[in-house]
Amino acid sequence: MSEQELLTLIEKAIRDVANNPTLAVKAESRLIDDLNLESIDLLDISSELENGIGQELDFREVAEYSAKKSNTTANMKSIKVSDMIDYIQSHA
Repeated sequence: MSEQELLTLIEKAIRDVANNPTLAVKAESRLIDDLNLESIDLLDISSELENGIGQELDFREVAEYSAKKSNTTANMKSIKVSDMIDYIQSHA
């Protein structure tokens, strides 16, 4: 699946979970800090994405994967949409 296709799926899942069809979701958007999602929303997003990509998304693993790439400490609050895309593509 291409990066653009994943971005489209992720945008839709986030907007559906946030119940906000006009929410500005960008690749650099942080899920919690920028989009004001709560940790419980991440579970719903994971479920929505599982139907589209065929794999469950564990946000703790996404945070750890992102932290390794950027040589920082894993932090759920800092997960960006682009981190999700990178993680999904690397685990496909």
